[in-house]
Amino acid sequence: MTVVLDASVYVAMLKQEEPNHVASQKWYNDALASGTSLVAPLPFLAEVAGAISRSTGDTQLAEAVIVQIQSLGVIELIPVNDFLGVRAAEIAAKHRLRGCDALYVAVAEQLGAALVSLDQEQLARATAVIPTHSP
Repeated sequence: MTVVLDASVYVAMLKQEEPNHVASQKWYNDALASGTSLVAPLPFLAEVAGAISRSTGDTQLAEAVIVQIQSLGVIELIPVNDFLGVRAAEIAAKHRLRGCDALYVAVAEQLGAALVSLDQEQLARATAVIPTHSP
């Protein structure tokens, strides 16, 4: 099974003070243990780095997290090509989603996968296109 992982879940998994930390960490570990393929659009890296850097003020930590994501190779990062960019724009317009949120939906749609997110707006609005759930 393949699941598109929103940055919100990954960030919550890393930060113990996040309200959804335990649920996100459990979901992530269970997904890995079950052999679930985790996928995210390449801007996932920027979203995670920005969230870590903004919330902690620690730019080195944010950079280290990105290096860790890339070196572990657990999350397949999908480059944004013309098709995904245009499809994400269509989804954003039709379903009133932020640009990056629509990109996750477009990747899930292309792969026939579900999206796992903590973003309530993304979860609610994307269901018209793909299956969604929170951790």
